[in-house]
Amino acid sequence: MNSTIEASALNAPTTSELKYSRTMADLPGPKGLPVLGSALDMTGRQWHLTLAKWIREFGPVFQVRVPGGAMVVIADRTTAGALLRERPEQFRRTGGLKTVMNELNISGVFTAEGDDWRRQRKLVMGGLNAEVIRNFFPKMSAMAERMLRRWKTALAEGRHVDLRRDLKAFALDVTVGLAMGHDIDVVNHDGSQLQHDVDNMFRRLGARSFALFPYWRHFKLPADREADQSAENIEQAVIGFIRNTRERMALQPELREKPTNMLEAMIAASDDPDSDFTDQDLISNAILSVIGGEDTTANSMAWMINLLAQHPAAAAALTYEADTVLGEEPLVRDWELMKQFNYIEAAHSETQRLRTVAPFIGIVANADCVVADTFFPKNTAFVVSTTAEGLDETQFPDNDVFQPERWIFDHRPQKEENPVRKLMPFGDGPRVCPGRFLAMTEIKLVLSMLMHNFELEFDTHAPPIQQVMNFFMGPSAVPVRLKLRSVPDQR
Repeated sequence: MNSTIEASALNAPTTSELKYSRTMADLPGPKGLPVLGSALDMTGRQWHLTLAKWIREFGPVFQVRVPGGAMVVIADRTTAGALLRERPEQFRRTGGLKTVMNELNISGVFTAEGDDWRRQRKLVMGGLNAEVIRNFFPKMSAMAERMLRRWKTALAEGRHVDLRRDLKAFALDVTVGLAMGHDIDVVNHDGSQLQHDVDNMFRRLGARSFALFPYWRHFKLPADREADQSAENIEQAVIGFIRNTRERMALQPELREKPTNMLEAMIAASDDPDSDFTDQDLISNAILSVIGGEDTTANSMAWMINLLAQHPAAAAALTYEADTVLGEEPLVRDWELMKQFNYIEAAHSETQRLRTVAPFIGIVANADCVVADTFFPKNTAFVVSTTAEGLDETQFPDNDVFQPERWIFDHRPQKEENPVRKLMPFGDGPRVCPGRFLAMTEIKLVLSMLMHNFELEFDTHAPPIQQVMNFFMGPSAVPVRLKLRSVPDQR
């Protein structure tokens, strides 16, 4: 794959100055049906698998016909990264996605564009930087220990541990704690309304994003009315967090100068008369932080656990690392130890290669452009694959095998040979996921705790695990049982 994109071509002022050898009509792609094109193949919860099949069939650049036109798939890492790095000036998010998200009251920095995005991004990034996460780490560790106690109690009482549910609950606890400054302890509250509402929102978001027709704008099914109620519930919960935080900041004025979490920083900005950050920006980004931090990280951990449970050698290697780093401690309490989990990082990279939670990103061209020596007119829709090269046999031999060792090196590879550069699990460019450092911190903390204290037993009689696309891609189940390990005397 040698497709490239030239920034000078993207920035050319007129179409006549662009140089190319082919147009969009010259690209290969699935034939599809009259009028509908390939639209029927792009619906449902597993259409990313269809996309992967097309990439193998048609190569790194091809078109997919849909009603009213066509969209272009980019599966070459170099070209895909170049496109994403040109956001937001040359490319924007797809209008359909933004509309669907706004209908469910999800907006903020994720859907913002241009100067509006820059203004909101700066503030959100300030609440997710390494220093903030390091300062929050003792509370995050306590949350993980709380989940450890829950699991040990369940096993002692002969009860099943629902890993899928608990991982989502933990991720939600961490997100609300870090972003909102509130410890809501969803892990220990089965039937949490907030967790139900977040899960419900993702199901509706996924269903609407891939729907052929936006029926809900004309009539609503019970699932749509329930989603509207979930959106209202989440907004009211966030408004409650904001109200409580404002009251605390009134009693502690120093928090305006030195906020301790994202919500305090956003409140200080929205209250500043010289700031362009509005109350609506505050509410929108607060809602986004609650919703966005749960599904991606929890799904990544769920996939890792499924794969480790099915690959005993990898599980043993990760367990050995966790035992070596943690010693007699049940989990990480010292932030400095987080640097020592090289195998967990490798297992995460291998998991994202095989089961990335965000397998593609949709963008639209703001102007005429040339990509991979092909001319595309303004408003062309692109689907950028984040993992195509990860499933390429020439790039990753035995690419269907889970091998974390392929990410561990005695010496750092040259840039062009570094496999890390062949994947984009968190996106790329200015709009790279702002929560990536937080996600990796959670993953290291939980996986090291899990493998240090428990053995994984995969249920071989369980139905096959499906890849389910609820906006983000997660497993249909985590059919893994925990068994308490005999480990050194723990405090």
